[in-house]
Amino acid sequence: MAVSSGCIAPSAAGARQPPADARDRSDGSGGEVELAPVRVVAPRPPADPFAFRNPVEVGGTVFSRRWDESPSLEEVGMRGGYVQMAVNRGLGAVAKGVRRLPGWQDQVVAAEVRPPPLEHDHAERARRLYEGGADPSATTP
Repeated sequence: MAVSSGCIAPSAAGARQPPADARDRSDGSGGEVELAPVRVVAPRPPADPFAFRNPVEVGGTVFSRRWDESPSLEEVGMRGGYVQMAVNRGLGAVAKGVRRLPGWQDQVVAAEVRPPPLEHDHAERARRLYEGGADPSATTP
């Protein structure tokens, strides 16, 4: 985006000349300056204080949870077309069948609680050894 540093006036008599530093340039740019891109954001309209805001959020019903609306043509295009959607649905059905095979283990394993690393006697022995106050072979485990 190039912007001229001079102004355009309606008449020749009132025309302003570009600044001297722009006229003296030897690169022939004619006083044009390259500017960084600018992002223009329109102001948001004020919120309507009288608009209805439903305080109750209703979850889906049995019928709405099972209902699968067919995709629009735009969504089909975004998903890669009907062939790609059919391949993905087939892979999902195969994965569901594989999970039913005997011996299948989920890849996500629940966390197990482990005991604390040291009991009180062991922690005391470790503290004494760390401080250097006792011979490690003479202490009891």
